[in-house]
Amino acid sequence: MILIEGLEEIASDYGGMLIDQFGVLHDGTRLYSGSLDVLARLRALKIPIAVMTNSGKRTEANIARLTKMGIPREFYVDAVSSGEVAYERLKSSNAKRAFIIGKDGEDYGFDHFELVKRPQDADVILILGSNAPETSLDDYAQMLKGLTIPAICCNPDKLLITSTGLWPAPGAIADVYEKMGGKVQWIGKPYRTIYDYALKIIKRPRRVLCIGDSAEHDVAGGRGAGLATLLVKTGVSEGHTSFEPEPDYLMERFTWR
Repeated sequence: MILIEGLEEIASDYGGMLIDQFGVLHDGTRLYSGSLDVLARLRALKIPIAVMTNSGKRTEANIARLTKMGIPREFYVDAVSSGEVAYERLKSSNAKRAFIIGKDGEDYGFDHFELVKRPQDADVILILGSNAPETSLDDYAQMLKGLTIPAICCNPDKLLITSTGLWPAPGAIADVYEKMGGKVQWIGKPYRTIYDYALKIIKRPRRVLCIGDSAEHDVAGGRGAGLATLLVKTGVSEGHTSFEPEPDYLMERFTWR
């Protein structure tokens, strides 16, 4: 693991980058200082970027979020979300009725399905988001207790980054269901499928760097896809001093120098 001060030190070594959004570019509410500067410099170097995210929302919604936060659309080739990957795979399945676990009032864009109000009425349970802290893990356990309906977790993250702190994320809810005997299919980092989508976006250059804030998801996933990894000590890694697995590079925050 090599500690670097800024991305300037290694950027020219790579022909493309896969960059996480939550915990790297922003905290869920506002951009981190320096994010725009780094993206602008990478664009000037003509290094293609795919923004990768373990978001249960589809790609269009994530692009709209980035634009609203002030990131110009031309700063990256495209975005890929775990929600988009799941949606594309499910369209060809036999599932017709879906129960969505997510943030109250959110539209996740899964309009291909009949959305039901009770999990026991569904063909598939889609774990797309978390309503924490209003809904606790115990509440979710009671909701899912005794069910054998297959579930898809479109966001393997265990912790949710918000401006008020860290809360249980969809991955934690899926863990609860799995431990109660439920069958869960996991989509998103660190699982390979989302990397295949992202690499296709940037046309599979010879050397690719994955940048994220989670050793468990970003580093493990990048390594599993055979790519170089850089961990920033913001987001879920803020305050941590050791990481497993270790990234190739470590940086205090997403900055150019």
